[in-house]
Amino acid sequence: MEMVKVHFPEVIVMEGPKKGLCANRNHALSRVSGTHVLFIDDDVLLGESFVESIYAYLLEHDLLDGEHIVTGLEYRNQHLIHPHDQSFLGFQTKMYGSGEPIKTVVINSTIFPRRLFDTFRFDELLRYGYDEVDLTTRASGARYTIHICERAVNQHYPAEANRDYYKPYIDASRLYVTYKRYRYSEQSLWKSSCFLGTAVLHVVLHGLIKNGWSGFKQAGFTLKTTASYIRAYEKNVHMDQVPLNAS
Repeated sequence: MEMVKVHFPEVIVMEGPKKGLCANRNHALSRVSGTHVLFIDDDVLLGESFVESIYAYLLEHDLLDGEHIVTGLEYRNQHLIHPHDQSFLGFQTKMYGSGEPIKTVVINSTIFPRRLFDTFRFDELLRYGYDEVDLTTRASGARYTIHICERAVNQHYPAEANRDYYKPYIDASRLYVTYKRYRYSEQSLWKSSCFLGTAVLHVVLHGLIKNGWSGFKQAGFTLKTTASYIRAYEKNVHMDQVPLNAS
């Protein structure tokens, strides 16, 4: 932090609230003064032409104003990563067809309009994973349109440390975010109920088959965490859409 202050004095450096990635992002938004925002993590390198490519795309398609989100791509582990939609169980495995509305993004390569965050926030209940899926599926379910700029590419070098530790949290995030999508964004009680029943069975059976008794215990942790997320959200169902400047 001190190095940034010394060598890049024009950069605003903020102390985070130390409550997770979503809380840090929401906190940083209070100091954003421009019209658009890019969230780029410390394991990502900005592509040499990324900013120019995104800006040119915004101009070409007249997207500087209005409710438009533009996602680029990223290189990760020598693979070019495109946005993928969620399957019924919430996994991001579905490729988008030609002309199909885009509902998800590659978070480290996405330009958001700043005013989006006057309505939507990152969900601070999420410990790890699926935070951008939650945000963009809610936004696309409202009035925002997501566009893909394939020539805007960043480099992502994800660390392998703590992957096993975070695995149960990733699964809990997937279940919680997908439930929210069906129940509140799509407003389908039937679909969200069917999802929960199927997802619980899938998590338990997958854990047992893959890891035996330890997998069953991990499944229990995942489901308990998911339930705590859902209870907290439904207790304050509109709190994640309160404007940032609200008291």
